[in-house]
Order: sequence, then C-alpha cells, then structure tokens
Amino acid sequence: MSINIPTPEKMQKYPWGVTVVSLFAVVVLLLYQVLHKTDCDECEQRYRSERSKNDLLTTALLIKNGIILQQAVEAKEKDSTITRKLNKSKEIVKRN
Repeated sequence: MSINIPTPEKMQKYPWGVTVVSLFAVVVLLLYQVLHKTDCDECEQRYRSERSKNDLLTTALLIKNGIILQQAVEAKEKDSTITRKLNKSKEIVKRN
C-alpha cells in the first residue's frame, strides 16, 4: 500500500480540501499535546488552592445559615462528656 501525496496542481484545484485537512491535522496535533501533558504541578497546585477556597466558602455559608451550628453544639457536648469522664478517672487514680 502506497501513500499518494497530492501534487501542487491538485492542491490548487481543491484549496478548501487542503485547508480542511491542514486545520484538522493542526487541531489533532494541539489536542495531543494538551492531553498528554504530564508535568502540570502548577495546575494541580492552583486546583487545590481553589478547592480549599471553595471549601472555606461553603463552610462559612453553612455556619451563617445555622446548619453547622447544630453539629458544633453536638461536638461540644461530646467533648464535655469526655472531659467529665476523664476528670472522674483522674480522681479515682489519685485516690488509689
């Protein structure tokens, strides 16, 4: 199987065809270079910073709307229960 390379005469006869094929080849080449880029540490760092900003904003909005407030109250109650139990155990150890 041989590849037929078009002659300049055929290229002059079909200028739109040559243009379309050339543009297609350039687009495929650019897509290949963009998709196979492996060293994108800067992109990953920017993504993580934007993600953390987004998480902080979401948390702030949830606190403002009172959704996280209930969770904070429950966490405080658990912490106070643990502290009381820990203090009781320290007293028992001191007695013995």
